[in-house]
Amino acid sequence: MTTPSPTLPAARSSLLKALLIADSIVSLIGIPLALFWGLMSGMSTTTTRNNAFAELYVLVNLTLPLALLACLIGAWTAFAFRRERIAWVVIFLPLIWVAVSLGMMANWPEN
Repeated sequence: MTTPSPTLPAARSSLLKALLIADSIVSLIGIPLALFWGLMSGMSTTTTRNNAFAELYVLVNLTLPLALLACLIGAWTAFAFRRERIAWVVIFLPLIWVAVSLGMMANWPEN
């Protein structure tokens, strides 16, 4: 009877690792800026009578720093567990918050 030979785990992507390092630097610089953006977006509630829209805009902007931090931790965790596809997706998830916020600014109600 032969014993099965141990298989070596797949090598990790060096491009993904470099992108994770760059994402870490950008996120750590961007979290305080996103927090400032979220706090200042509270003043937008005075520019429209549509309070629900303005409050949703503030909520989206206030959760952006949390999303940056959670996605940074999630991407590194996925990389550590050798789930590279998940890491690739999680790295770019905060862009959804930015796109939603910019879309809301572009469609701001006038009254």
